Amino acid sequence: MKFEKLVLQNPCSAEEELNKAGVKTVVSGSNDFYGANSLETFSSASGLTYTHEDADGFLDYPTSFAGKSANYWRKDAGVKVWAYEETYDNWQDTYGMDAVMVFYHSGHGNMDSNGVFQAPLGGKWDNRDWAFSNNMAFANEELRYLFWSTCFSLRVSGPDNPVRTWWNPNKGGLRMMFGYETTSVDDPNYGKFFWDEWKKGKTFARAFLDASWRISHNQVPVVMAAGANASDAINRLNNERFFSRTPVTKGWYQWQWIGTLPTRSFASERSVPKQLSGIILNNKFANDEFIAKIAGKVGVTQKDAAILLDPNGNRMLSTKEVHTNVNNQGTLNLYFGKTNIQNASLLDENKAIKIAQNIISDLGLNEGIKLTLGNIRHCFTSGGTLKGSGTIEKPYAVETIVQFRQSHEGVKSINSDHGLIAVSIDNDGRIVNLYDSTKLVLGEVDKRALNASSPPDPKGSSGTNTEAQFKKKIDRILADSESKSSVLHETVGYDFSGNLGTLVHQKEIEVDFGQNLKKRYKVRVPLE
Repeated sequence: MKFEKLVLQNPCSAEEELNKAGVKTVVSGSNDFYGANSLETFSSASGLTYTHEDADGFLDYPTSFAGKSANYWRKDAGVKVWAYEETYDNWQDTYGMDAVMVFYHSGHGNMDSNGVFQAPLGGKWDNRDWAFSNNMAFANEELRYLFWSTCFSLRVSGPDNPVRTWWNPNKGGLRMMFGYETTSVDDPNYGKFFWDEWKKGKTFARAFLDASWRISHNQVPVVMAAGANASDAINRLNNERFFSRTPVTKGWYQWQWIGTLPTRSFASERSVPKQLSGIILNNKFANDEFIAKIAGKVGVTQKDAAILLDPNGNRMLSTKEVHTNVNNQGTLNLYFGKTNIQNASLLDENKAIKIAQNIISDLGLNEGIKLTLGNIRHCFTSGGTLKGSGTIEKPYAVETIVQFRQSHEGVKSINSDHGLIAVSIDNDGRIVNLYDSTKLVLGEVDKRALNASSPPDPKGSSGTNTEAQFKKKIDRILADSESKSSVLHETVGYDFSGNLGTLVHQKEIEVDFGQNLKKRYKVRVPLE
């Protein structure tokens, strides 16, 4: 097997070039490429936990290339409303949302009944500490790509759509926007996962949707592209992969999101297994020959068969037709490229399941593991314009995402990012993407052995009450405020994220902080 160093791509250029290995987020100068605002502490709203890590993860990779440092990264009290309004949004040709080509905002977000997006900020300016979309006027200077890592920032349901909220604020140059239809999970990995997915050869849209999927399958990420007309916007949405400063004529918006059919809902799974054994897990893709064999079966020829290694231990074999990636945690991703978005006739679900089962079997991905059919979701698209009399198209599904969960003794994985295989299939029946994070199960560990390091309780306690543990964890999130929480989804199963799979009870909760601000959290309690 031949190995070569992977030369990373600069997202501002299709040419491969060396980045400064080991260099973290670089903020200096006024190159007008990148800028970010992140908020964990707000002037007049309840706090969040991981937005700084989120923004850091986004800035880290692209600013590591020479000459591509960020203009700014403002946090908390440094984030004020002037940066979001026309007069000062390119202040000193350096600061504000319209001073950079790519702007990333991580914090709270909401959308009111009139379709106006609202974001609380970190400090007062002009005696105001909230930004509103109807006061924004961007992309007439530098901004081309706008990332809203917030709840309710890019809605697609009911009366809401990207045209309603974001047509007028865009003054003509915006190329793409990224956000959420739903509340989103407070998580540190959105920005980092976006670049992880992009480095697999994916488009901006695909990378954003897949990154969010890895954090939670229950939130709804949305990507929108602008164009002079429908054809231009559709092409950009499905093909744009490198940042460009070229402004886009605003004539049509096209958007895409991952969600569920209106007729489908998913039940929580709360039954606790009688046996609470842990399971010993191992990397399924440690063998490079196995990776090369899989790559060969999907079209990577012997000529292309050098395994490319990056400094973090991620491996890649690729051609123009298929990208084969195995990350340093042992997760396989096969990306086959473009979806046929012109075919609006939804693929029969049973046929989609059969196609997914066949490729899993053909590649030997089910050898030595047990899989159970999980939830099925879809990738949807729609478009519209305010030009003329205005048009909003009816949405339709362009992909079916078939998920199989790894199980042991009938108990399934609970993770969004581990212990599963997901196969995305377009309406032609063509596989677009395959994600495999399953692991080999080497054996069981008696739960009593795991707890042997603790002496027996002299008072005879049989363990900690699960609901009491949940309450403690949720109370920490609420921080004694007037906030209220509700359970959106819960499940009991194995946590496959490490080398030892343990049984856990997981709840995905939504916290209402008041002021119409909400956020999702994943809370886990081990079963003992």
